[in-house]
Amino acid sequence: MSLRRRLRVPARGAGQDDGTAPPRNAGRPVDPERPADAGQVTILAIGFMVVALALITVVVSATGVHLERKRLLALADLAALSASDALAEDRYFAPGAGGLDEPGIVLSDDEVRADVETYIADHPDLAARWDGVQVLEASTTDGRTVVVRLGAVTRPVLLSWVTAPWSDGIALEATSSARAW
Repeated sequence: MSLRRRLRVPARGAGQDDGTAPPRNAGRPVDPERPADAGQVTILAIGFMVVALALITVVVSATGVHLERKRLLALADLAALSASDALAEDRYFAPGAGGLDEPGIVLSDDEVRADVETYIADHPDLAARWDGVQVLEASTTDGRTVVVRLGAVTRPVLLSWVTAPWSDGIALEATSSARAW
């Protein structure tokens, strides 16, 4: 007779199959090949993918808005340069204009604004990417320096639930100046 039998020690694993111990996975079929926490990594991976996609959406949209602002700044630079070079012919060819005793030909606010609006109207391909390009300011501070401030509305590149609050557009402003010599 074995020592276990004499001491009445239950064999390893005894009590699980005879109904005295509660089942390890109550309500689920027991699969010895599959651990109890199987599937948890999949949920975690899906969560990380959602966060990563939201982050990518925000970064791409913010980069697109930044590039649109840079393009609006380039348009403001071109408009300011055009306005600083503009000069009415009657003032240029007027007797005594540009003499040695005069500081040069002076620009006026009305001429500057008219030339900036004409430049934007003559180049619709440059302003077509935004909704409603507006000339917010077009003036000269000293008769030689032209200051142009443009405004426009742009939309985020990727539209998702993350960027939905800005779906109606983001207001952009760009200021540039040019000096007439």
